[in-house]
Amino acid sequence: MNIVYVSDQYWPSVSGVPVSMDSFKENFSSMGHTINLLVPDYPEAAEWDKSNNSTNVFRFSSRSVFFNKENRIVRGSEKKKIYAKLNALKPDLIHIHTEFSMAKIVIKYARKNKIPLVLTAHTNWEELINEYVKFIPHKLARFYCRSLLRRVFNKADRIIAPTTLMASRLHSYNISSQIDVIPTGVNVKHFSRLALNGKMSVNYKLDMIADRVRGYKTLMYVGRLGREKNIKFLIDVFHKLTETHNDIKFVIVGGGPSRNELQAYVRHLDLEDLVLFTGFVEREMLKDFYSLAYVFIFGSKVESQGLVILESMTCGTPVVAIGEMGTKALMRRGRGGFMVKDDIDLFIEKVDLLLSDPEVYKSKAAEALQEAEEWRSEIMSERVLTLYEDLLIEKGRFNAIQIYETHSLDSVDNTDYLKCSGS
Repeated sequence: MNIVYVSDQYWPSVSGVPVSMDSFKENFSSMGHTINLLVPDYPEAAEWDKSNNSTNVFRFSSRSVFFNKENRIVRGSEKKKIYAKLNALKPDLIHIHTEFSMAKIVIKYARKNKIPLVLTAHTNWEELINEYVKFIPHKLARFYCRSLLRRVFNKADRIIAPTTLMASRLHSYNISSQIDVIPTGVNVKHFSRLALNGKMSVNYKLDMIADRVRGYKTLMYVGRLGREKNIKFLIDVFHKLTETHNDIKFVIVGGGPSRNELQAYVRHLDLEDLVLFTGFVEREMLKDFYSLAYVFIFGSKVESQGLVILESMTCGTPVVAIGEMGTKALMRRGRGGFMVKDDIDLFIEKVDLLLSDPEVYKSKAAEALQEAEEWRSEIMSERVLTLYEDLLIEKGRFNAIQIYETHSLDSVDNTDYLKCSGS
């Protein structure tokens, strides 16, 4: 199958979108499918692609978004180049991972050429919009988001929501397209402690952090440093815990626009020796940093998925997180850690329990490993592949016999097979 992914966000921009795209690309490529990516260019993109041996990645001129210089969208003037590339690639199906410029351009192309369209709703824009555009009244901003998303999503043949909560949110927008709930999942082989093979990668930044946390129980956050991630809340949690624990440190892994603000807050609380900022960490190095954690803490209330929670669990690290949006879906069973309300005292209580009770910690660590296995990206990729095949059959773009020869027909019953084969 020849699939094209398009997005207004990709590496070196850090978010869950490129993580999700790469995860599916790797799994589908291993199955023999071809995945090409049409994504924005960035000032650092050429260096990134070279150092990461990127393949099948085609970049187009982009511009910064006025309200957030960190994010970019592909320029509308790139339409002819994008169409030319799509003509050359001849996709069987296009999977959109954005709601903005690239979506608008590619939807027109797909409709004109009758190519099936899938769109993944990665971001809870309704809740995030005022983090970026504070000068617009909240109700007006939410109304704008709903209107924009409804227009875009209704042009897709199928929509993928990473959680049932996100699907419910989309249904409330009166979207007519079919919505399927399929999380990204986690690539266990990338993040398992077994992947370390008894030793960690050679990296100056990692060695420095490992040396500074040696002998301490390390709390850890991994992700973008943005206000919407609620990291100040985590710093407050840690500050309170230092009153009763003298053997803990807090490592904040990642970069982002709020780093200077957060570092200033740490200085204000006189925690500079105990709270360590790593800055940006290459994705292939993350498993090594996760291996340093004793407890993973997560305060974001706007996640569509919260993939870092699964990555942490894959390393056998228990999690304490605020149970809203994607986090609520991941931790609904309470396995692998504790999901709490947005209450700092409750949050501190659960982290303290993991720090103080070896038996509880051992139990939650074992649960974390078991839970991660149930969210393997390979399982989720099979579900997305079934969605692709069903859609291609529905649109008359794939012969059922060809599908049978290439993949299993588990998702297609005998009646559908006979109908499609003309029997």
